[in-house]
Amino acid sequence: MTIVVIAIAAIFTPVAGDSRGLASERRASESAVSPVRPVYRAPLGADLRMLTGFDAPVDRYAAGHRGVDLAAAQSAPVRSAATGTVVFTGAVAGRGVVVVLHPDGISTEYEPVTSAVRSGQRLVVGELLGAVHGRHPSCAPASCLHWGARRKETYLDPMELLGPLGTVRLLPWGGGQHFPPS
Repeated sequence: MTIVVIAIAAIFTPVAGDSRGLASERRASESAVSPVRPVYRAPLGADLRMLTGFDAPVDRYAAGHRGVDLAAAQSAPVRSAATGTVVFTGAVAGRGVVVVLHPDGISTEYEPVTSAVRSGQRLVVGELLGAVHGRHPSCAPASCLHWGARRKETYLDPMELLGPLGTVRLLPWGGGQHFPPS
């Protein structure tokens, strides 16, 4: 897993004289970071089932799970979690990856996907960016979408982008059992 993350980090590290324009495009996008936080939505819709949770690495090269794995059928539509610009679409370690940079400086990563977008394309929240295709190592043999997020070099739990749950109310419980059960 660490090799995959290093490869992704290397793709997005600005390089002087980058002839592909990717690094300069990313620098230009990052310099225009908006102070307004965009609205984030789940990339697979509201019915989320997490298979593997986020486990922040202690440093850039340490072990960890740099995103969440969400249960998804093969060919399930994957949508942009927020408005942004596609900064990468291609294969990393043999799996299709799409990365979207959002106005608040957060980038979200989706894999394994067959892309329906191109690098440089602007997306609105909920717009189709591809479909689940293939397997992610931490889900095999099940099918899932690996959804990651980061701000520059800091990995974030993408589930926290979805915002608060709203008002939480604790209701009386009259079940008679106590936890932990004796």
